[in-house]
Formats: sequence, structure tokens, C-alpha cells
Amino acid sequence: MGRTVIAEVNLLPYLIHLVEPDSYVVGLVLGQNVGQRDYVVHLARTPHPAPKDVKDESAGDAAQSLSKVEHLKPLKSVQDIQETLVVDHAEHVTRMLPGGMWVLGIFIVGPGDVFQDAKAVSKLRTVLHCIKKNLSNKFFLHGNSPSSEKLALHLCSTTQRYTCKSFDTNNFNSSVYPVEWKFQPKATRWHQIDCHYNLDQVFPTSLDKQTQSLKKNLQDMLAAVCDNIKSAICMFDGELKDSSEVLDAFGKKKKSKASSRGNNTGEVKTLNVSLYIPCDTRTEKASEMQIIECSGEMKFFGSLASRVFLHQKATVQEAERAVKQDIVRSLASRLELHWDSLIEEENGSPEEHLTLHEPPRRVLVSLPGSRVTLSDYLFPGEGPSEALISLQELLDVEVEESDVQKDLEVQADPADFYALDPQLEGDASEDILPVTVNTHNILFIGLAIAALILAVSVASQLTSFIDKTE
Repeated sequence: MGRTVIAEVNLLPYLIHLVEPDSYVVGLVLGQNVGQRDYVVHLARTPHPAPKDVKDESAGDAAQSLSKVEHLKPLKSVQDIQETLVVDHAEHVTRMLPGGMWVLGIFIVGPGDVFQDAKAVSKLRTVLHCIKKNLSNKFFLHGNSPSSEKLALHLCSTTQRYTCKSFDTNNFNSSVYPVEWKFQPKATRWHQIDCHYNLDQVFPTSLDKQTQSLKKNLQDMLAAVCDNIKSAICMFDGELKDSSEVLDAFGKKKKSKASSRGNNTGEVKTLNVSLYIPCDTRTEKASEMQIIECSGEMKFFGSLASRVFLHQKATVQEAERAVKQDIVRSLASRLELHWDSLIEEENGSPEEHLTLHEPPRRVLVSLPGSRVTLSDYLFPGEGPSEALISLQELLDVEVEESDVQKDLEVQADPADFYALDPQLEGDASEDILPVTVNTHNILFIGLAIAALILAVSVASQLTSFIDKTE
């Protein structure tokens, strides 16, 4: 059985709109993969850098090159496609996708039949392999779909006929396979799944790691949180469900109960998922305990909002996987955006201080003609207008500020951080933390009020923690 792609019907006019005489346009195919079937929710043209940004791009500043992009000179051939631009675009867009959705491949709009041109096919294969390789290196983004195949869709600008092929990214020399691509209204009925994941964890920083950068500390913390999420138990609307149960059947049961009460609206019910981390109930012997001298601690606390969308026939297992991917992907994206925004590190300071770092919070925007939402991240002080810029540049979507769902997570209040510890109440100044001869770091990291707060504090004495040996 061959591969089948179902795309929203409104995406075909978008492709036709991109047609330019004797030139090519390249972009990304976004959607959900389920075995030999893909559901495409959006097509996003890859922007070209302005001439002033080409130099920055060659220097490896992907974020800067993408932040100033303009749609300028069209491509004269498939060979003119710059792999680095498409790869960077795929990485940035992956951060915006909900869990369970991926960059499925690329599309090309241009004259002729690119699949009959050996050099063009080789170029497309190279681009797809580069996307796969780069996303594989971004472990916490969960950037690659379960399928090793990636898609290449071509719309002929002269005949307006489209053809799709798939490339096996696990084998560079593999054949190109035909794909049945269909544009149709309501490609699938989406299940919306919401989750708020609460965190409150402490990570001791041993003496041998006291010189680690903030970025490395956050990466270690992210890995530990990821392991916890992976082991979490999911409950749907307060019920533990069998992993093979179909969400659609679960929704019908809920509808049936509502109908018996005369409250059936005929709408698909949004499912709410709660994650529970299993507790380790083992009792360790005293001989198995170890005292570790630490220079500080990293405390991670708060709540993270998640929203994913699953196809009509999705199972509980698929939903669990998507929710967990979404939480990790969102958290990793925020932390990466945060440490990239820092001008300099604050470790190694000889003075007592308490500094708050606030990574971006999540906002959502619905795709045109769809209930599926994609994410953007706003730093403190930024408003919906900044999200519109990202949506235009990275997704080629124009929306109004009123379309941005900005209340999913509210802006963090630093007072909530100080309230967690009586020693930190009041003004965060050196008067609160007295200076002593032996100065060591304590790092507090949190997701406060559904937004991230990172707090760095230098304590007045060496802290020791009891840590269980594995």
C-alpha cells in the first residue's frame, strides 16, 4: 500500500498564489504522520534573506538571518535552493508546532517536472536529509516523525498540476516513491487535548559542576525533567484509559451521556489530560546513602500549558506521546530562546545577588480555516504584535492581534517567586543576603504561574545535600 497525504483544501489556492513566471518557490510541509498516511495542516514558504543578511547567515547566525528576512529574488532553478535556509526554517517552525506534528517535508512551486530532472531530485534529496539530520541533533524538540520518509510536493507553475514523492532519509541512495496527495475539505476531525503540567523539583549542583555555564545547567535539568515526563502516567478527564482505546470512541461515550441529559451540542469535546509522576517508594539503607557537597541548587517550579491535536482515529497511546512531546518541546524551546537572549553569564560573581530571568511564555494562533493552533513565544514586555511578525516570517500567515490567544499562560509575577521562601521576601538586594567569606551559588529555576522564571542567587554558606545513589 502506497503513502497517502490528505491536505486541507484551502492550501491549494495558497500554492497557486505562490506561482511566479520562470522561477521557483520552496517551503515546508507541516502536519501529522500516521503510518502510511499524513494529514497536512499548513504549507509555509521559506523566506529568503535580504542581501544585507547573507553575510550574517554565512557566519552561522541562523536566528538573526531569519529575524530580518524578506521575500526577495525568486529562485531561478532548484539548484539555487540554499539548504541552510530551509534547515533553519524547519528548526524554527518545529518549535511552533504542537506535539505530535512535524515538518513532513518540503514543497516546490515552479515550471517543468522537477522529478524528471536528476540534478533537481538530488538537490531535493539533499535538502530533506539535511532537515532530518539537523532535527535529529535537537533531541528535545522531537523534530522527526515516526516515519523515515519525507515528502516533496511539486506544483507545476505552468499547468498547475501537482505531484508528490517520498524520500527515505535513512538511505541516501534509495529510490523515490510515488505518493497520492489529496486536497479535500476537513481532512480529518481533530481531537483537542489540553494539559497543564506542574513542576516543583530541586537539582543539587555538586562542587565539580559549579563552574558550568547556565546553558549547560539548564540542559542537564531539562534532561532530568524529560525523564520524569517520559515515566508519567496520563489520565484523560480523570480516568485511566487503555492505551489501545480510540479517542473517538471515548468522545462518543461522553457525548452519549450528555445527550441523555439533553445537553448534546454536536461538537467534539476537548479532552483534558493530567500527568502523574510515579513516586520511588524504595527504602534505602544507610550504607547506600551518600553525602554530596554542593555549591548550590537549581529549583524548577510552576505550571506549563500544553495543547495538542490528534487525528480522528488516534488512540490513547498516540495522545499520551503527543502531550509528552509537546511539553518537552515547548520547555526546550523556551529555555533555548532564553539562553540565546542572555548577553553574558552571571556565574563567578564574588558578591551576593539575586537575579530573575524570565524566559518567554506561550501564546497560540489558529491556522486559517482550521481549529489547529501553533505556538509562538513572547518575552516579558512583548505583546501580540511581536507574535504577528513571527507568524508572517516563519509561517507566511497574516492574522490580527485579536486572533492571538495570549491568556493560555499569564505573565509571571516576581513576587510569587519571593513568596516561596521567607528569606527572599521583600526587596531582592544585598542587604537580604549578607556577605561572608565563603560565597557559593544557589540557582532557582521555575515555571511560575504558567510562565518561566529563572532566578539566580548566591548564598552565604556551603550547602550539603543528601543524594541517593543509583
